[in-house]
Amino acid sequence: MLTFAVGLALTGCSSSPSNSASTSTATSTVSASDAATSSSASASSNAQASGALVFNHPSIDGLKIEFAEQPKNIVMDCYAYSTLDEYGIKPNAIFGYQCDDPTVMGGADTTGIEQIGTDGEIDLEKLAQLKPDAIIGFGTADGWQWFKEDVNSQLTRVAQFVPLPGGDTVDEGIANVRELAEFLGADVTASHITKADQDYAAAKQNFSDAIAGEDLSFMLSSPTKEMLYTSANGPHADLLKSLGATLAGPTEGHEGSPWAWIAWEEASKYPTDVMLVEDYDEADPFTAEMWDSLPSVQAGQLYAWNSKGALTSRHYADWLDGLATKVQGFNKVS
Repeated sequence: MLTFAVGLALTGCSSSPSNSASTSTATSTVSASDAATSSSASASSNAQASGALVFNHPSIDGLKIEFAEQPKNIVMDCYAYSTLDEYGIKPNAIFGYQCDDPTVMGGADTTGIEQIGTDGEIDLEKLAQLKPDAIIGFGTADGWQWFKEDVNSQLTRVAQFVPLPGGDTVDEGIANVRELAEFLGADVTASHITKADQDYAAAKQNFSDAIAGEDLSFMLSSPTKEMLYTSANGPHADLLKSLGATLAGPTEGHEGSPWAWIAWEEASKYPTDVMLVEDYDEADPFTAEMWDSLPSVQAGQLYAWNSKGALTSRHYADWLDGLATKVQGFNKVS
């Protein structure tokens, strides 16, 4: 455990099988020593007043974050870094879950970036020494998703916390993240961003074409030894359904969450042709007796997904193109 200047070891807690962030609303206006300038028309929604810039958070109603000057010294969780790297925004330090997971990090290079926390722990003393202008990550107006209230209280005294934007759909999430990137000074009209948007649109069509007439069912899964979790709804599920895919599994999450819980004894009741496996590692795949007995698993019709992968056009273009290629070799097994 880490020892901090405040004398605490800070451990967060997961709210879902994949540490999935929750949707939240806020009505607070908060201040810090950060600001950002933006040159495009969409940035005009972030009002400038009294010499400060205000970021109107696009996915948390009523949250306005005021900065005195554009933040340059930024600490991010690894989910935020994997997303904002696309826009050339680099952190001075990182923390959080899955910092070494290529399904999350993609091409974001962590070489030379100080890591001040792993999983649900963070070194507050190191954070304070860095004197960041802002901390960006999964969470709400109150702080990081997986820290307890007392931990977030200390974290937000060091620097302003900026929740990474999301959305009800993948496309909405990409657009909302882009507002933050632009606010932080990124050129969101750069050629590689425009190309990624074009590739994403093409990948959607490629996937739709690949599954047309194949009658394949897909399950967004996150298997554990105790239970099979499936994404019953949410951005990934909605994206696949909008492109013509049939999803297997429960249609409602457990107690209002986006995750459905399936006891292993019940897993065979949901016929599935293609199993999308969260954090899938082909070299070291998940294994369990009842999982291994499922037809899609026996047939090797598996493909990776991640509920918190980079929220960018490039990430989803590559994911859909890869899935479309795989599907061409898959058969109906359910």
